[in-house]
Amino acid sequence: DDVDDVRVTAIEETLARTRARLFVVRSLAARAQSVSEIERKLTARDIPEHIAREAIDSASGHGYLDDAELAGQLARGMRSRRYGLRRAEQVLRARGITAEDAAVALREAYGVEDEVGLARNALHRRAITPDEAGRRKAVAFLVRRGFSAGSAWRAVKDELAARTPG
Repeated sequence: DDVDDVRVTAIEETLARTRARLFVVRSLAARAQSVSEIERKLTARDIPEHIAREAIDSASGHGYLDDAELAGQLARGMRSRRYGLRRAEQVLRARGITAEDAAVALREAYGVEDEVGLARNALHRRAITPDEAGRRKAVAFLVRRGFSAGSAWRAVKDELAARTPG
């Protein structure tokens, strides 16, 4: 009976390891994810913590799970889609990226570019009416995209001035 219990435990642990590794591979094949996201998913599937850690370490060791690289990809994507720094930072935090990895990625993607300039760029091809309601709508748009209210107001003012012939 003792031998059978030992064998059953060994088989169950081997199956759990296989399930964990297979899940990690399939999950990462569908979408790039952070270590934190994979950890949450493995926990939700009742994978023992030490087995989950092995699967994560294996994926990391093979280069399939890299939070710094994911942070860079996300930050560059947010920048290219004309989102503000604050919004990009929120996305990285929501994905479980560490503060250090997020700071490096955001610095590389956004650099030291002026926030007002980025906000004006985000207004690209957007119609802005010069009345108070139009300005407020444009500022609200920019704030939702992650720009500070002050930078948004300045960008709208500068953009309206640039678009006004004179």
